[in-house]
Formats: sequence, C-alpha cells, structure tokens
Amino acid sequence: MDMGEPSSGSDCDPVLLNSFIVKKQRCRVYFHRGVLIWESEGAPYIRVKLPLKNVVGVEYEHPSELSAFTNEIICQGDSPEEYTSFTLHYVTQSKSSKLRLSQVTLTHADPRQVASWVKTIRNYIKELTYRPRCLLLFVNPYGGKKRGQKIYEKKVKPLLARAGIETKVVITQYRNHAHETILSHSFDGIDGVVCIGGDGTVAEVLNALVLRAAKEKGIDTDDPNVELPQPSVAVGVIPGGSTDTIAYSLHGTNDIQTAVLHVIIGESTGLDICSVHNESRLLRYYASMLSYGYLGDVCKSSEKFRWMGPKRYDYSGFRKILANRGYRSEITILSTDRNSPADGPRCYRNCDTCKVEESSIEEKPAADWKTVRGRFFMVNGVNISCACAKAPNGFSPYCHIGDGCLDVILIKHTSMINILRLLLRISSKSRTMFDLPFVEVHRAQEFTLQAMPDPQLELLDPDAPDARTSVWNCDGEVIEGTNIKIRVRRQLIRMFSQRMEEEEQEPSCLGCK
Repeated sequence: MDMGEPSSGSDCDPVLLNSFIVKKQRCRVYFHRGVLIWESEGAPYIRVKLPLKNVVGVEYEHPSELSAFTNEIICQGDSPEEYTSFTLHYVTQSKSSKLRLSQVTLTHADPRQVASWVKTIRNYIKELTYRPRCLLLFVNPYGGKKRGQKIYEKKVKPLLARAGIETKVVITQYRNHAHETILSHSFDGIDGVVCIGGDGTVAEVLNALVLRAAKEKGIDTDDPNVELPQPSVAVGVIPGGSTDTIAYSLHGTNDIQTAVLHVIIGESTGLDICSVHNESRLLRYYASMLSYGYLGDVCKSSEKFRWMGPKRYDYSGFRKILANRGYRSEITILSTDRNSPADGPRCYRNCDTCKVEESSIEEKPAADWKTVRGRFFMVNGVNISCACAKAPNGFSPYCHIGDGCLDVILIKHTSMINILRLLLRISSKSRTMFDLPFVEVHRAQEFTLQAMPDPQLELLDPDAPDARTSVWNCDGEVIEGTNIKIRVRRQLIRMFSQRMEEEEQEPSCLGCK
C-alpha cells in the first residue's frame, strides 16, 4: 500500500550514498526513494534491500568494536553530532504469518555523516502519513486469562515507545466502558483506536465507532437499509482473550508482537461489518460470527459459570451437545454468485476478491433470494473465517474479510455421532465441514431468520427444559430475538493489518519478497 507515502518530488526524494560498517563488514549503503540498500564491498558478498516503510525506528549507538574496522580516531560524546553509529529497528516476515522486530547497526567514522543519515531517515518515516502518531488504547484486564495489563506493560508499551507513538490508555473496569468512552471522548489528534482483549472487547469497540460515525452524520441506525459512514480512525486488535478469532483471521496468528507491529507499520485493510436488526431497531453490529442454536445456547449457559474462566465454554459446550436440541426455523437468504464458499479461493494479503475501487465500495454482485426451512442444530452467519488456534481453518475457511458477503452455514439437526464428526472437522487443519451431508453453505449479502417455536420439542436440556426457541451468540454476546435481519456493510471499518501471507516463507525483509 503506497497511500500516504512521501511524494517523489525533489524536496522529499533525497539520495544518500556512503560506506558503513555493517555486521563487521564494510558495505556501500544507498538510500533513494524510500529504500535503503547495503551491499558488501568484499567477500562474502551480501546485499540487503530494506524499504523504510518497514522501519519502526532509528536511534544513535556507540559501537565499541568500531576501532577494529577503521584506522581513524573516534571521538564519542553525548550530543548527536558526536555519535558514530545508528541502529535501525525494522519488521521482518517470519514463518506462520508472524512478524518480528529485527535490527541492524551502521557505523561510520564521521559523526556528521551519521547525523545526516539519521535525520533523513527520521524525516522520511515522519512523512508516512498513514502511520499512527497517537492512539486511544483500551486494555481489558478481565478478558481471557486476565493478562491484559501484563500484555500491555511487557509487550505492547515498549514497542509503541520505540516507534514514538503516543498512547492514551484506558483500563476498562466494566462492561461497555470502552463503548461509553468512544462515544464521549474527543478524537482530536487521535489516529487510531487499539484494544487489548478478546473478540468481545473488539466487538464493543467496533460497535461504538460505527455508532459514533453515524451519530455525527445524523443517521438513524435503526433503519436496516440506511448506508453507514466509515469511522474516521482505523482499529488495531491485540489478542488478549480466549479465542481471538478476529486477530487470527486478520493476521494469520494470535501472536502479540505481530499484532503490535501491524499497528505500528500503519497499513490498513477494509473489514466488512454486519448489522443485526429485529422488526423495529438495531440490535448490534458484528465482525466475526452470529450463531443461532447450539452456540447461542452455549453462550447463554456459560454466563452461569463465569467463575470457571475460559473453561466455562468447554463445559457448557459439552452439556449442550448432550442435550442435542434442534430448532425449527425459516431462513431467507440473498445469495450471491461471487466465488464458492465451499472451495475457495482463500483470503490473503492483496486478495483480488476483496480489492475494490473507492467508487465501487457499495457495488454488489448478482444475487437472488432463496428460502430454506427445517430443524437446525445451528445456523451461522460467518463474516470472517473465524480461525483460531483450536480451529486453524475456522468455520468457513474461504470466507473473505472485505468482499461485501458473508457465509450462511446451515447445520441440520442430526445424530450425536454426526455432531462429533462436525466438531472434528472444525478442529481439522486440512478438512472442512462442507462435504458433510447435513451441512450446507450459502454466500450471501444478507439473510433473515424467523424462529418457529416447536411445541413438539421434547429433547432434554438441563438448562432450559421448556425452551422452544434458542438465542443468538453475537461475537460472544447473547442477543434475544426470533425474527432477525442481517446485512453486510462492505469494508465499513479499516483495520491495522497487512493481512496474512499465502504461504509460509523463510525469514526475510518484507520488501525482499
């Protein structure tokens, strides 16, 4: 992404050339048009190309080994004019979509040369206007294993400081604390909003940002057909919850350092958001998955076991499998012919399916309505793959994050053996659930679900023996409703992410691939 990079005019296009000591070798070093290149003057020959858009920061150094590689007398002091080395901290691509912070030190006998290079590099980075300079950062200290504050202090704060990013930190103390803060906080000088927490924390932040943007434009969000404005700031997701499916689906990993580096680099990608309405009003926006039936029952039941921590979901899930309820429903789907939800292609960095021109952001592919009736174990509206460490393929491996569509997965009520087959497929690294005979999937722009209370329902459920309808699990929050409409809002939110790579690669500079 080149948006926001310095222009190629003479004032912003400096050229530098000199010799430096790099990793105990004398190297010719070039800087031109945002790219730093160093190549050795002797054997063994090395050549490294580093785009400055991947540099996190630059700082002065005093290498003690300089005298071994030069015959000149070095005078080191405390002012920048007397430093003889500088270190670049930059992002490299590792395996499994992980980003790592690397560094290289360049040494020169003349402190004036070092000062000139440092100034030029810092000025170039400063002119990368898409990079955040000041972040509103929310930390959920209660999510997942309650590591939010430790993650911030140990892994997030040092990296942001190295990048020179100012942060306004809010430690959330109660449900909707982040939501209330976003609606009331001044955004003057704020370049992005970042949250450390699980999918519930991310959903709270996204909902508040969409509502704030709509309120500023005087838009009635209770109207399911209204077009929504894009919030003015991008959002960063740093995993700190139980599953972290949003972070995993965006970055290809739930690695914390990777998530922070995506924020620092500042490149963003558009993320679809789905609106959920009942007959009269907006209920919620969601980014990952809305589920009726089994997962809704699990979410509602698990609230009684919060003292168990993340294990409450496993416990409640097991109980609901034993209950094996099926719910009669009528689902009306506005299906689209854009790609197949069952066999690809997958969504990676520079995904052709998600690429759109700004003028065509609201264009929709050809679609037609269809209605499906039956008894379902689970009905899912999947907005992203919903991959996580426990389910590396996710619920819908070929779901795209910015194509204006969601995948509606209908899982018919079936036997206990088939349910176990389903769970094995969800946790598989190589197979999907879509070839199971009791599963069907539709790629859609919107859909509605009308729950049909079943007086004949006699299956035992110790938590709700008299329930004739289920509830919705919306990004980990329970929603009540028997007549729901879901609509996709294409790339409504910008997320700090360069996206995941298509294939695992050996560690290398991001600009060398």
